[in-house]
Amino acid sequence: MNITILGHVCIDHNKSEGTSYIAAGSPAMYIARIYNKFPQTKTQIIAPFGSDFSQHIHYNSIYPQLSQGEKTLLYENSSQGNLRTQKALNREHAHPVPIDEGLISRLRASDIIYFAPLIPTYGVEYIKTCLSYAPKDALKILLPQGYYRDFTEDDEVIQRTFIESADIIPLFDFAIVSEQDHQDMLETIHKWSKDIKVIMTMGDKGAMYIDKAHSYIAPTKAVPVKDIVDSVGSGDIFSASFGYKYRLTGNIHKSLDFANNIARQCLYFKPDSLNIVLPK
Repeated sequence: MNITILGHVCIDHNKSEGTSYIAAGSPAMYIARIYNKFPQTKTQIIAPFGSDFSQHIHYNSIYPQLSQGEKTLLYENSSQGNLRTQKALNREHAHPVPIDEGLISRLRASDIIYFAPLIPTYGVEYIKTCLSYAPKDALKILLPQGYYRDFTEDDEVIQRTFIESADIIPLFDFAIVSEQDHQDMLETIHKWSKDIKVIMTMGDKGAMYIDKAHSYIAPTKAVPVKDIVDSVGSGDIFSASFGYKYRLTGNIHKSLDFANNIARQCLYFKPDSLNIVLPK
């Protein structure tokens, strides 16, 4: 199974429930880390990065293979349960990767394509062009959190309206969002469900699935706050696990349960020491 993740990588300065660390971050990195735990998968990240990211490249295959400058997008995250504050720096260095033969060949070989931006720098035409090279049966999953982010003069992350949604949403099979991405997320996913399948993660309450004919809540067993080591990236881990299981089975319920299980397990670990048991 070939997985391609298009979007951004970043360097995370994280303070979380039971730990503090600096590490390679972004949905792309968390998705790739989990796929590295799944059998018979090969993951490719397509994202801009700087020379300061070179120490992290050994974790995963990333394209282009050479840095595009000195600086990489940097996020400062402080997380406690469902509350998070963020700053985003070096945004001016996070331009989309040029569409060349190397990028095209990777898209053409994809079984699953995730589009996971961290800031809203990817235009509609860029996305359309990239997806035009995807195989017809490729599973296309959107993680749109970056389109919900704007920034103050002090680099603090604030909410943005996803003004490109009408053009971007129909290009994908699934959109996976967090209830925290926007204050009107529930209303928004009902609108999107007329065009595609939508999943909203809800922390310790599990996940909601909705399409134009069905809705379903997949519950999860809450992890006591005192036992959570790190919740950063749990939504990305859920998205990776869902895509993997759905590509194998085509079953929504099984895939949601699998994703909840894996995301829950990962709350007990820092990202560089994830240890999971695959459910049967």
